[in-house]
Amino acid sequence: MKWIMKNKLDEMQEMKLRGIERNGCWFAFWALLAAMMIQLAMGAEMKQLAGEWIVFMCLALYLCFACMQAGIWDRRIPASPLANLAGSLIAGIAVWILFTFVMMNHGAWEHLTGAILAAGLIGLFTFGVCFVALSICTACYKKRVKKLEEEPDDDMTV
Repeated sequence: MKWIMKNKLDEMQEMKLRGIERNGCWFAFWALLAAMMIQLAMGAEMKQLAGEWIVFMCLALYLCFACMQAGIWDRRIPASPLANLAGSLIAGIAVWILFTFVMMNHGAWEHLTGAILAAGLIGLFTFGVCFVALSICTACYKKRVKKLEEEPDDDMTV
């Protein structure tokens, strides 16, 4: 049975496979998010999105906690308050636009100003929640990196 489970890939193949898996994971993540946003904009109810939402959130939480555990934030974006502000602003604007379309699909055309303002409040709430969550994650990340830097490497002991 052990011969069945043995890795038959060399190092180059293993690196390529990890790259393929990484790209597939990120494709699934963003495609799932886009599919949910399109379905919401077209008027789908939340109970129709429950399965996708559960899978999306499990994937998002796994990626978040696994990166935190490894002391990794991002390749290009720094763990800073300015980056948190920018990311939260993008999320808030995206939710504002999305919920404006959702409200329009549910017959809010005659109350366009009210729909835009209500969606704006949802976007503002999203901005606040994202900023707080990102700030907490940034603090946890910095604490984890500090702890990892203080730990001695076990590989160096002879």
